[in-house]
Amino acid sequence: MVCQYISSDTGGSIFMAKNKKSNAKKMKAKAPAHYSLEEQKTMSRIRRKWHFGTIRHFFLVVFTLILSVALALLMLSYQIFVGPSRAGSDLLIQTLMESSAMKFYPYLFLRDEQVEAALERNRVITSDEATDVSLITIRSRNSMTDLDQTTEEPLKDIEIREIHGSTYKGYMMIVADPSRVSVGVCRYPFNNDLPGLRVDEIINNYGGIAGINGGAFSDSSGRGNGGQPLGMVYSDGQQLRRPDGAYKTVVGFDQNDILHVGEFTEAQAKEIGLRDAVAFGPALVVNGQPSVVSGKGSGLNPRSAIGQRADGAVLLLCIDGRQANSLGASYEDLIEIMLEFGAVNACNLDGGSSTAMFYQGEQINDGLAITGSRALPTAWIVK
Repeated sequence: MVCQYISSDTGGSIFMAKNKKSNAKKMKAKAPAHYSLEEQKTMSRIRRKWHFGTIRHFFLVVFTLILSVALALLMLSYQIFVGPSRAGSDLLIQTLMESSAMKFYPYLFLRDEQVEAALERNRVITSDEATDVSLITIRSRNSMTDLDQTTEEPLKDIEIREIHGSTYKGYMMIVADPSRVSVGVCRYPFNNDLPGLRVDEIINNYGGIAGINGGAFSDSSGRGNGGQPLGMVYSDGQQLRRPDGAYKTVVGFDQNDILHVGEFTEAQAKEIGLRDAVAFGPALVVNGQPSVVSGKGSGLNPRSAIGQRADGAVLLLCIDGRQANSLGASYEDLIEIMLEFGAVNACNLDGGSSTAMFYQGEQINDGLAITGSRALPTAWIVK
């Protein structure tokens, strides 16, 4: 027992702990059992009512707060959609219509024809030119003198650069050897009843060291499981899925490691000799010429894209979005970035919540989902 010694004015001393213990015993002995059984039950009921009232008050406050925020957002949305700034309205419409889960929202405030008119004012007009393979001269591995020869062989021709714009931040992965870039799939044959795989899982299954998300997939209202791709899919020279009417633009490498971008029929794809390809779009750069952007071309969203320089190096781009420090990028932004990095041909990929870049098992971009990157049917992998 720990005691505290205190000196008195008369020179005496007392042990406070002992006195306190003695006083407590006396008070306990004198304390009467002054509550009857009925009174104890009444007090118990009062306590339960008090606790219930407190909980009910808490949830009422939370509900009121959520309702207030929702009403404020609705009022703000209304002001943007029907307000004086058509540019602001168009930007919000484009941003929402490019998402899987929020396409319905503009129709709460606008008629169908108003939404369609906004989409028509802001779009990318792509070239119908065939890829000019003469514009690409792939360096042999022996001629890659700018590579760090002290770096391990699988890693030495991969470079990742952080990029920034007024509304976005992101990462560009540059792969010097295009033969190392291919399409990986979650499984084959594809099955819509089975979920796809995360980008890092697809990379691991193919023995890769890096990669980004791939092409289009079935994703009704943002609830798709990532098991079924849309449009044409090639992997390691094998056609795994035929083209469909939903996604006509195809981006992929031929057997000579040259990237092709355009709307291909099944016969044209075979004539080109595609080895790895997915479908999405729009085309951003064709034969060194940027696609024509009408208005802003798109909203601000997370983005992914793939391109190729004149020396054959592959450009893999991921832009974060829907975050406080990175709202996202438009198609116009992607075109500007790809041209800045020397792209001769480039194409937009499936972005949004699918946007993911991995390198050596680590996700490079921030991503959106708390649980990690989405399950997908296809991914661009670097072996």
